[in-house]
This record gives sequence, structure tokens and C-alpha cells, in this order.
Amino acid sequence: MARRGIPTSAINANMTPMIDVTFLLIVFFVVVSQIVDRDVVPLDLPAPLQSASGMPEEPAYVTVNLLPLEGGDIAGIVVGGHTIGKDALDELTAIVRTRLQGGVIDVHLRADKSTQYSHVHRVIEAIRDVGTTPRLQLVVKGESR
Repeated sequence: MARRGIPTSAINANMTPMIDVTFLLIVFFVVVSQIVDRDVVPLDLPAPLQSASGMPEEPAYVTVNLLPLEGGDIAGIVVGGHTIGKDALDELTAIVRTRLQGGVIDVHLRADKSTQYSHVHRVIEAIRDVGTTPRLQLVVKGESR
């Protein structure tokens, strides 16, 4: 028995549900945007000339730099504008203590990636000898702010 008519291989998709979902999404976003806009009231706010509070200043910090040499050794330490010898850890402790008493909160430790960790550890121990507990941050290369 032969089939009558023209054979078709086309597949027809019903687009009605997709159109319904699209219209529901449009209605949803229109309603939500109107609700969000109701909270915004245009006001001419005053700008105080002498306010009791202000934007907090960025806390100051002291930077400790380990000057690298070849082979992982260090040539010296630069802290607070002072260059000291690599074995003058008591002087490092005194400079950091003075800066902490001046209101500094953080200590940033910078060292070359080829510097041996034993030197970094000695400097960390010298900073810990300050007596208080400063926030010690090891500086790494990253995105600039």
C-alpha cells in the first residue's frame, strides 16, 4: 500500500510557550524596576562645611625592605628611610617600635623572591620583639590600586 500525499521531512516547533515565557519575563522586569524606583526620592541634600565626622584616612604603615644580593643573601635593611646592616636587628626593632608609637598600625615586609627565607624569618622575629602585635603583611607583586 502506497502513501498518498507529498512526504515532508520538516519539523515544526510550537513557538507559543517560548513567546509566553518571554512576555512574562518582560512583565516581571518592568514591575521590579518600578518597585526599585519608588525608593529613590530626589532630594537636595545639604553639604556640611564643618562636619563632626569625616572620611577615615588610610592607616599609615611602615615598610621594611630587604635589599637583595645574588645567591639569596641580603645586603641590608631599609626601614623608615634608614638603611641599616643585615645584622642590626635591634636597631630595626627600635625603629619599628618608634613608628608604632607614632600611630602606625601595619608593617609591610618586602623581600626579593630569591631572598632566602632565613633572612625573612629573622626580620619577622625582630618585628615581633617590638612588644605590641603589629599587623605584619608580606608584600607580593600584584595589581596596583
